[in-house]
Amino acid sequence: MQKMITFSNEGQILVGTLHLPEGRGRKPAVLFCHGFTGNRIEAHFLFVKASRALERAGIASLRFDFRGSGESEGEFRDMTQSAEISDARKALSMLARQRQIDASRLGIVGLSMGGLIAACLVGCDERIKSVVLWSAVADMKFGVDPEWAEREKEARRKGFVDMGGHALGKDFFEDLGVNDPLKGIAASNSPVLIIHGANDDVVPVNHADLYYQVTQRHGRVVSKVIIPGADHVFSQLDYEKAVIDKTVKWFQKTL
Repeated sequence: MQKMITFSNEGQILVGTLHLPEGRGRKPAVLFCHGFTGNRIEAHFLFVKASRALERAGIASLRFDFRGSGESEGEFRDMTQSAEISDARKALSMLARQRQIDASRLGIVGLSMGGLIAACLVGCDERIKSVVLWSAVADMKFGVDPEWAEREKEARRKGFVDMGGHALGKDFFEDLGVNDPLKGIAASNSPVLIIHGANDDVVPVNHADLYYQVTQRHGRVVSKVIIPGADHVFSQLDYEKAVIDKTVKWFQKTL
């Protein structure tokens, strides 16, 4: 079963879709964090398909739109990483409060910049018991966009920069560096599954290596999977299936 839900953060309404498995008893649950300029559906309905696969496996989930994205209130121009971390924390609280959910068994999935948000959040929120990173950004300035420095200069000069039809404000650039995803995920003991496409031309595969390196600790459960040939959002049926299957099995094992 899936249903629309809304909740508020800092005076603005966020929109989400809650997936609940059949059957009695409280269920483990997973929060999905979408990518930069993305939404709670994501490319080729990736988040929808993953949530439904988790639902069939007896795991609930919440997909939501960050403020300024999708159907949530706010303007993309005002978006910052700190604001998205705040949104994700509020979404996690909303998920944990659902009467069908076992709040002691919460996981998180982050795609692209949503992976950065997830990594930051797990470092400061002990409620997250398991993490899956899809094509996750480890550092916005590290190999993500060769024109990044010029975009930042333009945003500081004009107050915003045009990112493919999205006005990205200067506050976003001023906020960069405030939150460190590598430090965040290293501070947690939660199991981590890192999945990245070998042919990702948006977030280079070495970002997966960075996450893997900082999570190495005796006794911590960490796995890195590189999908041969896959692009940034796994936009081929066999890539998509591999990512979803591995993610479902991971949460079945770790939640």
